Amino acid sequence: MGWLLGGFALLSAMVAVAEAVYFPTKPLQQSQLSPLQAAIFDNDSFASNTLLLPSITRPVNILVLGMSVLPSDVKNPPSETRHLRYEPEIHSVEGLSDTMLLVRFDPPTHKMTILSIPRDTRVVTENHGVQKINAANVYGGSALAAKEVRKLLDGVQIDRYIRLNVLAVGKIVDTLDGITVYIPKDLKYTDETQHLYINLKQGEQHLNGEQTLQLLRFRHDASGDIGRIERQQLVLRALMQQALKPSLVTKIPELIQTLQPDVDTNLSIEELMAMGTFAARLDRSNVQVLTLPGTTNGNGRRSISYWLPDYRTIKLMMAKYFNLGE
Repeated sequence: MGWLLGGFALLSAMVAVAEAVYFPTKPLQQSQLSPLQAAIFDNDSFASNTLLLPSITRPVNILVLGMSVLPSDVKNPPSETRHLRYEPEIHSVEGLSDTMLLVRFDPPTHKMTILSIPRDTRVVTENHGVQKINAANVYGGSALAAKEVRKLLDGVQIDRYIRLNVLAVGKIVDTLDGITVYIPKDLKYTDETQHLYINLKQGEQHLNGEQTLQLLRFRHDASGDIGRIERQQLVLRALMQQALKPSLVTKIPELIQTLQPDVDTNLSIEELMAMGTFAARLDRSNVQVLTLPGTTNGNGRRSISYWLPDYRTIKLMMAKYFNLGE
C-alpha cells in the first residue's frame, strides 16, 4: 500500500478542481480529533495564502497510513456482511495500518523523503504494552499512530496525516488507466475466506486496479514485511509517474466523491494543492525512498514476529534526512 503517496498529487489535483463547487476546508477529513489529539499535529498552515497555485512554505512531515479492513476488524461491521461465508474488504480507515510512511516535503532543498515503517515494528504502545506499531491506529486512530511514530523516530514533528483504505487504490489506478510495473517473480496465492485470488506473472506488466490490489496484498514470501514494502514501493513509483496526466481533469469531480469513504486526512484544500504543486515540479532524482533500520526476530511458530528497530541508526537517519538534532 505504499501506493498511497503517489496519490498525493492526484488528490491535490482533484481538490483543486473541486474548489469550483462547495467543499469544507478539509473535504476529506472523516474523523473529529479532540483538542488533545489535534495538538499532536502542527496545526499551523504550511501553504502560501494565495488562490493561485499555493506552495509549501516550510518543510513538512506527513504520516501516511494504509489499511485493508475486513468485517472482523471493526466493532460494527456493515450489516450486509454479517451472513456472508467470506470476509470482503469494507470501506473503513479504522483497521490495522498495513502501510506506514513518513513523507517529508522539503522546499529549501527541493527534495522529498519517503520513510517506510514496517507494520511489524515492535513498540511499547500507550496503555497497551508491547505491540506491533500497526495496532496503534486501531487503539487510538491517527493521533495515537502519530504519537507512536514520533516516539519511534527520535521525536520527529508530524504535521498532518492521511489514512487511506486499499479500496481507494483500485479506483485511483483505474482512473489513471492502469500502471506499468516490473514484477520480479510469479505471485500466486488463494484465500477462500476473503475471496482473494492472486495470480500475477513475472516481468513488466500493465496492471489495472484489481491487479494492483493483488500485488499490494500478496504477503507470502520469505522476505516477509520487507518484501511487502518493496512491492509497495514499486507501485508508489509507478503512481508518481502517472498521477498528473492531463486527461484526469474531466474525471476529478466524480472521483473525489467516490474516494471520500476511503480517505481521511486533516490536510486542507490549500495544503493538498501546495503538495500537488511541489510534486509536479519535483525531479524524480530528488525523491529518496528509505526503510526503517532494524532486523527481524525470526518467524518462529511459537513466537510473535517483530521488526526490531535499530535506534542508533534511526537517530542518524533522522538527523540526515529529517534535519533532527540540528
